[in-house]
Amino acid sequence: MWPIALALFGVLAAACSDDPPVTTPPVPASTSKEGPALTTHLYALESESVRLESFTRGGGAIENMGDDLLVVTPKGRFALVFHDGILEYLDGNVPLNETSLEEHEDYDNPAFDPMAFRVADILLKEMGEGRYELFATHHYFTGTCIRFRLSSTTILRDEEGVTVLPDWRTIFDAEPCLRLPWFDGPEGGGKMLMDGADHLLTIIGDHGVDGWRARPTFDPAVHLGKLLRIDIETGEAEVLAIGFRNSQGLVRDSDGNLWAPDHGPQGGDELNLLEPGGNYGWPQVSYGIKYGGEVPPTMEEEEVGRHDGFLRPALAWVPAPAVSAIAVNDERHFPLWKDDLLVASLKDQSFFRVRRHGTDVQYFERIEVGYRIRDLTFMPDGRIALLSDGGWVHFLSRSPRYCDEESRNRRDVYSVNCESAAALPWLDLPGAGDSGTDTEAGAQLFGVQCSACHDLNAERHGVGPHLVGVIGRRAGEVGGYRFSAAFDSLDVVWTRDSITQFLTDPEQFAPGTSMSSPGIGEVEARAIADYLDSLNHLSRLVRDSQPAIRSDWDVYLIENTLVYVKEPCARADTEATFFLHLYPVDVKDLPDRRKKHGFDNLDFDFYWFGGVFDGGCTATVSLPEYDIARIGTGQYVPVDGGYNHFWEGEIRLDE
Repeated sequence: MWPIALALFGVLAAACSDDPPVTTPPVPASTSKEGPALTTHLYALESESVRLESFTRGGGAIENMGDDLLVVTPKGRFALVFHDGILEYLDGNVPLNETSLEEHEDYDNPAFDPMAFRVADILLKEMGEGRYELFATHHYFTGTCIRFRLSSTTILRDEEGVTVLPDWRTIFDAEPCLRLPWFDGPEGGGKMLMDGADHLLTIIGDHGVDGWRARPTFDPAVHLGKLLRIDIETGEAEVLAIGFRNSQGLVRDSDGNLWAPDHGPQGGDELNLLEPGGNYGWPQVSYGIKYGGEVPPTMEEEEVGRHDGFLRPALAWVPAPAVSAIAVNDERHFPLWKDDLLVASLKDQSFFRVRRHGTDVQYFERIEVGYRIRDLTFMPDGRIALLSDGGWVHFLSRSPRYCDEESRNRRDVYSVNCESAAALPWLDLPGAGDSGTDTEAGAQLFGVQCSACHDLNAERHGVGPHLVGVIGRRAGEVGGYRFSAAFDSLDVVWTRDSITQFLTDPEQFAPGTSMSSPGIGEVEARAIADYLDSLNHLSRLVRDSQPAIRSDWDVYLIENTLVYVKEPCARADTEATFFLHLYPVDVKDLPDRRKKHGFDNLDFDFYWFGGVFDGGCTATVSLPEYDIARIGTGQYVPVDGGYNHFWEGEIRLDE
């Protein structure tokens, strides 16, 4: 009776915990598209997607390859998604021997699910000079049974392209070899992680030999359900921990801790903090129950839904979302997610941002994406890359343009300051970007790389100092911000060149700085520096002349007159030119000569209005009558041939 029951359980488990087969035919061409925006608790995200061929089964994986993304399909085909979204398929496949499997007498047996035969994961080890060692965990048909195998080959990358060499080497075969038709590939696990230069870690799933009848995960002669440390040269495997069901993710955090999600049965998915020698209890204990709602045969009724006697998970889910991959947050690009783990799911079509403090889990946030996430990783540019079942790669990035009408001109945790993100980046005044770079590209890079920590409003600092007028400013000298000791002895005036050098390698430029490397090259750093310089052309802040008026000020609206108040007072007859952002505005009655700049692709216009200081501390500007919802103001104050102290603010005329 056991073989029949085991086959039935394998079919039921595949239906409940993993992927139904996708029957659409392969599509060789790639398609890119923008997806819906996502609003999380701390960030707004934008999404873009790249279409692969349609997957006919679950599985596959993604791995960073420089600035690009290497993809393997469940059937072992390779593709490269370039950072700009271009897709290129590569020659070469992971060796599965599926052709021989299709000729086996049990291939059409209803108890055998060929869709569960697949590639589990890939891992790249960079060897230098465009050479990589590629590892793959996958199923392999030997002719009589199915092995869970670790193989490797070499990938070469040069100006001609990417080549996957055909000489695959078998490093390790898991025991036992699994007989047909009783094979449950969806519970294969197989995620990998390098452990030093000569070893890798992987957790092999129980393959549906779930312990209701036996306990292979406890058996020292069996590799199923165990965390292994494998010598990549000799294939020798050391068992580090036991008691797992189906771990499809494995990651090491900044403190060196190992974390792995694990599929429970019906309910009871887990996030485990891995300890050497640990036993995580499957199948003896679980927060889940047997599919169909029965009490597992290995448990007493009073033990169901508990985890006594074994290492408990750091977090468990009931009901189970079908957890899959895991990644550690990239703090350079998502600083408000510092130390968080991202855990993907299949059935729940979401990922979970898990807030931890050291090894203690504080809470999680569910972020729904609307597709089954098979794998995820962080790209070097800060985007989150997701591989979904069915054949899509999705890229999530922080939205630098998230600004609704209620959040304008205030700091918004979901993104960056609205004017910093939406207004200033596209200004292109004469003299901006002198080095010939694209200031719009620099603005976008600033939004992704810098805006989380540095503001473009002189009235406030972020994690780092504000960057209004940074060109020409001495490093470490800006009011109201406490710099690290690295800047105490740094005798540098910020220029485009020095900012480029600093962004390219902060530690080399200012040893001991608390700023981590943004992970960008010289070209990107130069674009950001030029963008900051273009803002300097806008604000005309004094560089080498005497510092100008910079203490307390305010702007008031009295009826239809703007009044600028400044202390210490400016001398009489000093001109004060007010720079206005109008959103949205009906300009039919506004004189054309007042309109200085206008942009059809933005939701505001720019105007100048002039006034003079009255010999005291105020200057006034009378505004024409027009229908306006909001107004942003700024002013230029001439000082000895230069200009100083640009400000943006907001005044609501309807209040």
